[in-house]
Amino acid sequence: MNNQNPSFFDHKMEIVPESSFKSIIKVIGIGGGGSNAVRHMDNMKIKGADLIICNTDSQALASNPVKTKIKLGEQGLGAGTDPEVGKLAALDSIDKINAVLTNGTEMLFITAGMGGGTGTGAAPVVAEIARKRGLLTVAVVTAPYAWEGREKIQYALTGIQELKTYCDTVLVVMNDKLAQIYEKLAVKDAFAKADDVLAKAVKSVVDVIAKPGDINTDFMDVKKVLKNAGQAMMSSALGKGEDRAFQAIAEALESPLLNSQEIKGAKRILVTVSTSSEHALVMSEQNIIIEYLNGRINDQADMVKFGFSTDDELGEDLYLTVIAAGFEHEQNALDDFLFSDTKHYSTANKPASLISGATVEFDEFGTTSSAPTESEEVRFQKMVDHYKKGGPDESDFAIPTYQRNQIPLYDLSRIPQDEWIETPLYED
Repeated sequence: MNNQNPSFFDHKMEIVPESSFKSIIKVIGIGGGGSNAVRHMDNMKIKGADLIICNTDSQALASNPVKTKIKLGEQGLGAGTDPEVGKLAALDSIDKINAVLTNGTEMLFITAGMGGGTGTGAAPVVAEIARKRGLLTVAVVTAPYAWEGREKIQYALTGIQELKTYCDTVLVVMNDKLAQIYEKLAVKDAFAKADDVLAKAVKSVVDVIAKPGDINTDFMDVKKVLKNAGQAMMSSALGKGEDRAFQAIAEALESPLLNSQEIKGAKRILVTVSTSSEHALVMSEQNIIIEYLNGRINDQADMVKFGFSTDDELGEDLYLTVIAAGFEHEQNALDDFLFSDTKHYSTANKPASLISGATVEFDEFGTTSSAPTESEEVRFQKMVDHYKKGGPDESDFAIPTYQRNQIPLYDLSRIPQDEWIETPLYED
């Protein structure tokens, strides 16, 4: 046998000595999704943060070029989409995790894809370790696509709630929202786009701390915004041409990535702006950004911080990121995701189609209409199978019945009355 090509089981996962860590910021990618995001940061040549990946899968670790790696657990065979396996593997590796968080670490970013085994199970363990060390801890995670299945959704919900227990800030990027923005993106590129969003979210914060800027936004400024901030929303945009500043701030605040959360409800806001040195931000552009933002928040925010950094690869463009946190009435990050089982739509300019038993929900936003994404036969078969397995558990009842059973909703006001089909509830 050729010993020059050892199997991935023989690959040694080494912890880089702590003397090699120089930054106060660490980024740990956990599981497949988190590790891919950190790989993307490595490709972006992100500076000012030490990059680390950890996984239960030895093969995935061996194929990732990021230098600092932690194998969680002993087997190296992955978590098999079971968060409990990921959690136990992380608990078995506490000493390794602590080792990379020493030597002046002040801030930790955790990146992971929620819904799988390693990321969902291990990320809260890493967050708890960081909290005990007194680190400013920010989780930047993705929620799965709707088509990835109900089980993965529930795992994601549980994982995000656990992260909120230990993290100062939890920033959730909804994959279904990305699908709205990049609807023409090839399916094979969908997950890569999620990695890109995670990487840029982290980079936007690291840059304003680590890079010299026109306005000095240091670590303490960022800490004031993100410390004990709870759930956060993030959006970024690229501005081009003469109106690049207006274009970037307007697009960022209108992005679906804000998850329908009104930014005027945020008590803490961090805005980072990057331009090249040759085409640096000018005062008029800064005023445009500030005035537009003030118009949206109505002076309700307790704290607004701006950070400006230089990235010569931008050329004439301007890149802007908004992180909004500290919402008075925190919205569950997956509220919109649970609604994504049935896609909202308008019946305008479409032929009316009523389904027997359709209902209309009235809430503070008026009437809500939804269209089913699967046939009635499939839906009812799923309900039957679910009850055969023991019926709903306690967590199911936190979800409205019509959502849990995917009952389609329709806005009758949008359907011409002459197209209604009326059926009496009781026979005479």
